[in-house]
Amino acid sequence: MAQMLPMIQIVPNMNLALDPVSGVIGASLGEGVILLSMDEINNEVTKLQGAADELVSSLDPYTSPAGAYPGREGSYVTAGMLTNIVYGFVLAIIIIFAALPILIKLGVL
Repeated sequence: MAQMLPMIQIVPNMNLALDPVSGVIGASLGEGVILLSMDEINNEVTKLQGAADELVSSLDPYTSPAGAYPGREGSYVTAGMLTNIVYGFVLAIIIIFAALPILIKLGVL
């Protein structure tokens, strides 16, 4: 038989507990209840919310990254433009070198 995990008491004043197996919150009977501080979990959730907000704000190309110096608005636009220029240059070089033997064989060059 599977071992029963103790209930985790979330709100001691209201006698609410979390069943760790099913994830259901309900009233506890007082037997096998573990008192748990949610402060550490709330701190981690706050960090995750900050990272999620930063990720969403990075979708706007005119915002600045979270740890950037002041006046860096639009750095995503500049980075995207430079990346596309480099990709275009590399792709053009590959196409030219791939077409060069064909053009020589046809007598164009």
